[in-house]
Amino acid sequence: MKKQIISNLLSSGVEKFVVIGIQFISSIILIRMLPRDDYGIMGIVAGYFTFVNIVNISLESIILRDHKKFDSDLQKVMQDFFGFNLLKSAFIIMVALCLSAFLTSIYDNSGFVYAIWSITLITVADSLTAPFAIYFASKFNQKLVTKISVLRSVFGLLILLGLFAYPYLWFVALKDLIISMLFVGTWFYLAVNKLGFRPEVEKPDFSFIGHIFFTYSFWTHLNGIVTSFIYKSDTFFLSLFVSLAMVGDYNIALNSANIANILPMIIGYQNSVALSHARDKAHALKLSNAFLRLSLLIGAITLAGFYGLGEYYLYIVTGTYENNQIFFYMMCIVGGLVLVKTFASPLVSYIAIHGSIQKMVIQVSLPMALVTMTAYFISAAYFQTQGVAVANLLVASVWLLLLGVYLETMENHFIKKLLWGAK
Repeated sequence: MKKQIISNLLSSGVEKFVVIGIQFISSIILIRMLPRDDYGIMGIVAGYFTFVNIVNISLESIILRDHKKFDSDLQKVMQDFFGFNLLKSAFIIMVALCLSAFLTSIYDNSGFVYAIWSITLITVADSLTAPFAIYFASKFNQKLVTKISVLRSVFGLLILLGLFAYPYLWFVALKDLIISMLFVGTWFYLAVNKLGFRPEVEKPDFSFIGHIFFTYSFWTHLNGIVTSFIYKSDTFFLSLFVSLAMVGDYNIALNSANIANILPMIIGYQNSVALSHARDKAHALKLSNAFLRLSLLIGAITLAGFYGLGEYYLYIVTGTYENNQIFFYMMCIVGGLVLVKTFASPLVSYIAIHGSIQKMVIQVSLPMALVTMTAYFISAAYFQTQGVAVANLLVASVWLLLLGVYLETMENHFIKKLLWGAK
């Protein structure tokens, strides 16, 4: 299994580095070609979508844990996921319609319509295809997932070059429409030919869905909502107190800093895949120990890299050296990401597979939602962009503290066992 884990890690690494590179180029094009207000609109919409994601329930996350059980009746399982995701996508589209009307009337700016439909198309495409991507990855076929992800990013960048001729948000939405259609079509073609899946528009088995939802997915979904809320809601709270241009500046820092999230995310995801194949608890602890040490190393390198090269990085992104405030925002956000994701990703993966995700949500995630909301609101109201940037460090520290306390209550000296190996 070691070779398969390494293969999955390498494939994920290739995928993320290529995707990161393309996202980097794409962000430069967007930041330089779009007015700063329009880039601020994109940030505000991303913040609002942290609330929309409350209904974006990911049932298929259970595949990482139970993929072996699903092999005997894969067609029915995938059909149920497909049917549920169709209903969910229809509801998300209705929510997007309401949100478009609401934000357009408040700001009197039609750019919100295009930004909302851009992110809605991406959300729906990811939702419809997620069961296939997770299933192939859980079977150590990350190479296929990587190929499709890379092709999606490459074609997206090629189309985005049209922004030089049409520097408007409607063109970004058009690009996402074309790419989403190609992405969904490719995954369904592969699912039909490699898995024998036959998509049918019919009512899903709600007893199966209900069992998954209430015993596992509801809790992983709540945890995902809080995580997304922590990472993306800051622009929402800023939009209540500052101008679109100031949100645009902060959004540059946020998107630039999010690169620091990529490698820990890979490690956490592949740790989940590896843990689903663990022989016993001791083996699971050994695997998580290795992933945690790798994550800590990457976190230290990431923080040093951003500190040393961050100003030049922002110059490449914005085309100007006048980025002192944006650099400050970015370093605060990177510090928060490294503080949490470096430690938390492998730990949360272990809990999701071998612990109680329900208890973690109750003891860690839900309190963190309240802490995050309070910290961002107060900092935005009284200290605006600088305050929200610093609040990232505060939120990350509290999150890590609560997670450590939970792990110690789950099992005495758990952290010690994880760091030094189970005895």
